[in-house]
Amino acid sequence: MSNLISENQSEKTGQSEKASFFARARVAVKAWASGVRNGQKEKLREVRHRLKNRSKGERVIFAIVFLLFLLYTVSMLYPFIWMFINSFKPFTEFTLDMANGEAFAFPDVWRGENYTEVFSMIQTSDGTSFIGMTLNSIWQSVLPILVSTVTGTWFAYILSRFRFPGRNVIYAVIIFTMTVPVVGNTGGYFKLVYDLGLYNNPLFSVVTTIPFGGLAFMVYYGFFKNIPHSYAEAVYIDGGGEFTVFFRIMLPQAKPMIVALAITSFVGTWNDYMTPLLYLPSYSTIASGMYLVKNTLIRTGKNPLYYAGILVSMIPVLTIFLCFSNKMMESMSIGGLKG
Repeated sequence: MSNLISENQSEKTGQSEKASFFARARVAVKAWASGVRNGQKEKLREVRHRLKNRSKGERVIFAIVFLLFLLYTVSMLYPFIWMFINSFKPFTEFTLDMANGEAFAFPDVWRGENYTEVFSMIQTSDGTSFIGMTLNSIWQSVLPILVSTVTGTWFAYILSRFRFPGRNVIYAVIIFTMTVPVVGNTGGYFKLVYDLGLYNNPLFSVVTTIPFGGLAFMVYYGFFKNIPHSYAEAVYIDGGGEFTVFFRIMLPQAKPMIVALAITSFVGTWNDYMTPLLYLPSYSTIASGMYLVKNTLIRTGKNPLYYAGILVSMIPVLTIFLCFSNKMMESMSIGGLKG
């Protein structure tokens, strides 16, 4: 009986020691990541110090660059301000203002009904409503993120941490595929998708995101490659395996980066209209659907309704970007520049 009690106590002691080890390992990796951030903050302070002590010629160059960026910013905001003003106009008033050259004239009557009619009047030729387009945009944006995150982190970790025959060849092939122009392989890619039965099939959004490569791979690769291998060796000594190292040490440290890449991918997929048009014509997203209804709405004089639909479609991605832009930039610099 005493032997059994002592064995149970030793097992509990071993489990507590293992748990405390993983906690210490995570703290050590977090300290390493914090050191990287502190180093970047130090470089930022250096840059700010140089800016404060720049010469007269440097100040002139800085003023010119600032003016160029200001003009660029105004040119980017111009169409959105124009759309916002005209999205509140009645259809007839908009037509008259455009005929009289008063594109920036404020509405005589602010017609907020344009925004509510977006959900009832805008629909594609196959009957997909604006709400249906929104739902299609959601699943076509979320599914690729889930698949690419799982496959991308695994593959980048394996390629960055292990040495095996053909590793450099695989890495070179990935880099080469990133340099191939998309326009150059559209025909062959379309034929491949059709032959595999993925044309106009929701599985297209899953299967086509399994292949590895792209920006996400490069960021994950740089991040995992830069983490000291001593943390993994400590886990091996304690009896842990590769899965333990990946899921309990490495992956938790990559969470901010995963979130940043997921947001970037979501914004890009949400705004992509060409992919649904070519490969998923029966599942119109907001981007492809607004492209399809553009000519109809403009031809019937419902331009304000079209502009209201565009502005409504921007709300999700604009909100996400404004909320997480700082985290995205911070995670990109830690994972990409140090790799």
